Amino acid sequence: MNNITMDNISSDHANIKKTHLHFESSNTSFQQSASKICLRERSLTDALSWAHYQNENDHVYYRNEKQHTLSLYLTGGYQTHRTDIHSRFGAPGKFCLMPKDSESHWQLGQMQQFMHLYFNDDYLKQLALKVFDIDPRMLQLPELNFTTDVATEALFRHCMTTSDWQSKDNHLAMEQVTNTILVSMIQNMGITKIIAPIKGGLSPKVTSLVCDYMQANFHRQIYLSELAELGQLSEYHFCRMFKQSLAQTPQAYLLSIRIEQVKLRLHNKLESISDAALHCGFSNQSHMGRYFKKLVGISPRQYRDVISN
Repeated sequence: MNNITMDNISSDHANIKKTHLHFESSNTSFQQSASKICLRERSLTDALSWAHYQNENDHVYYRNEKQHTLSLYLTGGYQTHRTDIHSRFGAPGKFCLMPKDSESHWQLGQMQQFMHLYFNDDYLKQLALKVFDIDPRMLQLPELNFTTDVATEALFRHCMTTSDWQSKDNHLAMEQVTNTILVSMIQNMGITKIIAPIKGGLSPKVTSLVCDYMQANFHRQIYLSELAELGQLSEYHFCRMFKQSLAQTPQAYLLSIRIEQVKLRLHNKLESISDAALHCGFSNQSHMGRYFKKLVGISPRQYRDVISN
């Protein structure tokens, strides 16, 4: 009998390549630019990263293999444009959205600074589902070149540019602002598209039933056969349809529930970290800690210290 355990989750994540800030290619890549300077960078979680760059008078090839990139020109950019397509010129306040697997060539002009937000596709889809109840299959990111959005720009400038990226105390605040930026992008940049008809996935009734069941039983071992039976599907088809509907596997969904429960218990300060781990379905504190840092970006102890301040 198959079961959803932390061992299953471990093997599931082991097949995912580690996310990097840098996108290397055999051609002249952005990261190989002779004049580019990385002023600061910060990885919040496996799904979210930031980088702040400065560059001038350069020709770069950008290959986006691992994550989506939302880029804002902070200063300069007036002489910067794409050379692989007909393109307008950049300027302060201009955004570029470069979806995963996109490629582009750029001619950069005089001194400019720009900030990149890197984010995973599944993370964005899960956020859209949680905040707007948008079906993940309706979320499609277009290439955007030198577009504007006042609300999203304000979040970049007033929250991210002024933040101390190296301070662990700012970690949760930076993650919250990052999510707000992504929500603003979804609202204002026209990245949802109705696909008719939408096929596959679990029905809303089955999705609700399965999610409620996992929420109620997260503290114990849950068998995959239990969930598949709720949906009246084979285990194989249930897993495929669950991923289509929720942009994550059943294992990852269960892990996220358990981590959120650990965070809640740390907020309430009713028990030790080790007790919280055991009460939330983990085999021990160390086991929980590895996944907590992967999803939250800091250790459970650091998280407890931050929320206590």
